[in-house]
Amino acid sequence: MDQASIEAELIRRIALKERDAFDELYSRYSRPLFSYTYNFLKDRMMAEEVLQDVFVKIWRTAGTYKPALSRPFSWAVLVTKRLCIDRLRRLKPETVVEDPSIYHHPEDAGSGERSPSETVVMNDEIGRLRAMLEKLPQAQKDSLSLAMSKGMTQQEISVELNIPLGTVKTAMRRGMQRLKQLMAHSYE
Repeated sequence: MDQASIEAELIRRIALKERDAFDELYSRYSRPLFSYTYNFLKDRMMAEEVLQDVFVKIWRTAGTYKPALSRPFSWAVLVTKRLCIDRLRRLKPETVVEDPSIYHHPEDAGSGERSPSETVVMNDEIGRLRAMLEKLPQAQKDSLSLAMSKGMTQQEISVELNIPLGTVKTAMRRGMQRLKQLMAHSYE
């Protein structure tokens, strides 16, 4: 049996609430997931809290894991990434993106305090996001692009696109849901 099969079996057993399977998965994944979380959040205490949330989520949602869709560790990383993003969103609820101007000039993305490797990763992520945006219906794409690139509010987008505010809200909500699905598949 290969490692992925063993880990998939552990997750199956965790779904049945077998504590020893959980302990085994924790011993396999805690270090690499902590490293990932710490690198993502850049704060040790926050990383520890998120890691705890990750394993609680794994315990609670192990029954939703589908081996045909991703390898066990990839699934755990996706759970981790989502929780890291959720934590960052709670810290910065007032903005959609850290620096909306980077969507205009990705070559300038490294002009701040980012290292060259962070700039490469960010430019790659921006490219993926742009490709995903292109897959959305026009109203969703336009609304989300204005919000992300210009930091416009829904009311401002309604005026800019000359469409009702309710339509903008619906387009943005549906667009974000679709982007979430696309991102989930992109990172598996």
